[in-house]
Amino acid sequence: MSLGERRAKNAERQRSWRARNPERANAIAAAGRQRNRAKIAASWRAYYEKNKAELYKKKRAYLARNREKLRQWKRADYERHRESYIARARKRWREKNEECHAYEAKRYGENKAIILARHRDYRNRNREKLREWRRSYFKSARGRAVRQASDRRCVKRVAAYKKAWAERNRQKIAVNSRIRRKTDMSFAIGVALRTRMAQALRKYQRAQGESVTTSMRKLLGCPVGELVKYLESRFLPGMSWENRKLWHIDHVRPLASFDLTDVEQQQVAFHYTNLQPLWASDNIRKGARPAFSSVEQA
Repeated sequence: MSLGERRAKNAERQRSWRARNPERANAIAAAGRQRNRAKIAASWRAYYEKNKAELYKKKRAYLARNREKLRQWKRADYERHRESYIARARKRWREKNEECHAYEAKRYGENKAIILARHRDYRNRNREKLREWRRSYFKSARGRAVRQASDRRCVKRVAAYKKAWAERNRQKIAVNSRIRRKTDMSFAIGVALRTRMAQALRKYQRAQGESVTTSMRKLLGCPVGELVKYLESRFLPGMSWENRKLWHIDHVRPLASFDLTDVEQQQVAFHYTNLQPLWASDNIRKGARPAFSSVEQA
């Protein structure tokens, strides 16, 4: 048997063994690559430098032949490793941030009129499409998180916008609230209990006497007078009943985290120990987060 025949026979034997033992063969190959990483890398670099032009030519030819196949593969790979792609993109952006900002600022300054006109034209042509995209995006978990973060950064602007929007849409808000109270019992009960608690506090401030119902007193866990003293003991510097409109009675653990159709959870949610005075701006920043400090910055 010649040397060539022996080599061919050995190669066939190895292929057959790998076919019967794929996991073990892969493990052995991976271990070998790990042991010889530096050697393999050096060998590849040397080969690349020697054959750079030819490799580049072959790559261009392959890309031209398989353009659609590669596009589909990249799309599938992005879906499989979406978070990894996003993390790498953010890292590259941070590394090039100053350079990119300078380039974009220069380009925008030189072409401001053209860019603005192009944006206006696109918005006018795709008004309904953009409206639908925004509606869908801000319903997603990421969209809600982005909006909440923006609201916490721009408290005064957001508060002014919401107030103006509410003034313009009183009837719409009332209709939506009525519909939700009929379909969402937890929401309906929460609204009713918050209203009763606010009414009790207002009556107490006017008459300085007990005016809360027995059921509400049981829910609070104390008479209204004690609730007032409890809140006063937790006033932040500058708070008083005279500037009541500037601060909110906040639920330490948000009502959204309770099932208010459950009487036991109602008692926990509205118990006076779950209440605290919080500046209106801080309460807007807090949103539905349970852990929050009044000195927390957006």
